Amino acid sequence: MGLLICLFEITLSQRAKKSSKKFPDYQKHRIIELLFVLRENPVPAEHYDIKKLQGFKDTFRARIGDVRIIYEVFWDRQEINVLVIEHRETAYS
Repeated sequence: MGLLICLFEITLSQRAKKSSKKFPDYQKHRIIELLFVLRENPVPAEHYDIKKLQGFKDTFRARIGDVRIIYEVFWDRQEINVLVIEHRETAYS
């Protein structure tokens, strides 16, 4: 009997889609790599700098250099909604 891996579906908000286009290719590749990892493990804290955002239910921040990816996890539906992909200075506004 094989191992069953349940993948999470990832959606990007309009803000995340728009802002992700402005990053240089090397950062885009790292962001895409993280999104693939999130599909299998929504909180890969052993491989990435991931923190739970205080005051929010199941909302996390991933750090890739000076880029912040803020996303929420819907465990029951196996969905991840990426809210923000921004530089640190503008990610929390």
